Amino acid sequence: MDAADPRTVLEGIIRTSDRSVREWCQVFNDCAAAHREKTSLSERTLRRWMAGDVLGSRAAGSRRIAEKVWKLGFEVLISVPGPTDVEETPLSVSDALDQEITMSTDESARWIRGSGGVDPVVLDQLHADVKKYAADYLHKPPIRLVPKLTELRREVFDMIDERRPRPRELSELYLIAGQACALLAHACADLGRTHDADTHARTAWFAADYAESAPLRAYVAWVQANVAYWDKDFPRAAKYAQSGLADMHDSSTRLRLASQLARAQAATGNHRAALDALDIAMNAIGDVHPQASEPGVMHFEPGKAHYYAAEVHLAIGGRAHAMQALEQADTALTVLTNDSPAEFSAAAHLDAARAYLAIGDAEAANARISSVLTLPVELRTTPIVERVINAGNDLRALAARTTVAGELTERIELFTTYTAKTANAEE
Repeated sequence: MDAADPRTVLEGIIRTSDRSVREWCQVFNDCAAAHREKTSLSERTLRRWMAGDVLGSRAAGSRRIAEKVWKLGFEVLISVPGPTDVEETPLSVSDALDQEITMSTDESARWIRGSGGVDPVVLDQLHADVKKYAADYLHKPPIRLVPKLTELRREVFDMIDERRPRPRELSELYLIAGQACALLAHACADLGRTHDADTHARTAWFAADYAESAPLRAYVAWVQANVAYWDKDFPRAAKYAQSGLADMHDSSTRLRLASQLARAQAATGNHRAALDALDIAMNAIGDVHPQASEPGVMHFEPGKAHYYAAEVHLAIGGRAHAMQALEQADTALTVLTNDSPAEFSAAAHLDAARAYLAIGDAEAANARISSVLTLPVELRTTPIVERVINAGNDLRALAARTTVAGELTERIELFTTYTAKTANAEE
């Protein structure tokens, strides 16, 4: 290796970027602050890392931030690059370029938002940020979005409190703040942080009320009902969904809240009310415009409504409803597209598996559940894990009679041991 060749993968990344060593240190320190890590990086330490000298510089916090900044494991960053790493534009350099673009975009957005006033340009940027994070939620683990949403929410709160916006601007700021809080509530719920989710949702409702935004109120009511549902407080889940549905006339929001109300009522044992709400949802589904009116995860996909319907029939019970549950779950998989989140398909497969178990077909259930058990840990959100647990409970009734059921029960136990919630708790 020539003297001019990079000594580590990290040195190769930094050489091919447009940032100086000092600028990379600033990026690292900003990232540490955003993630509340008590660590910092000096130019001297970074140069030592670039040379492969990491003695005394490998605290867990430093490694975590380095991996976030350069998108590679720390051991990879300080390793000696192979021939392809130097000569053929390696993946690490490609990742660095992607990171560079993302950071420069974030910096531009931050500069706009911090310009001192609240004008149409600032508001456009804030709306664009919300739209991006809502879209990212469909394809990124929720834990990765929490720091960005927290930063956005803090900035908007500061604008409301300190910049004395005019009434029209104030209404838009409340809308954006409410959307950020609602997305935070959704993320916390997926991570099993019930108290945090409830608090963010209450703040989002307050902001939605000030913004007089019916779509945001519907989304918040759904989040609140969802938090209660997976916390097994089914009457409260029904209450939130019912209160949200009362003043909603848009087909998309009615589909979201009626679907939520139906499965909450079914879980409470109020089967008549559940089927009535399900009728509202199924009547609304045909009127939902294929072009989403709300950004990203804030839009309720018809595919979700179908697997919610499957859960209603599963809760009611009996062979006839199990067959209807299977039909709804398979319809969901047909409606969902390749762009839909993996968790949506996983939920539909799990509902289909429970339907098969209800009619005694363990082999078919095994195929459906097995397709979900490879889901990455960071995507094993509370709703997915709870569905897997429910499937596991159904399996135990068959385990004494079926070898497949016994083996699958062990795999389910392993799946539910390592989840997005436990991974978050370890950080």
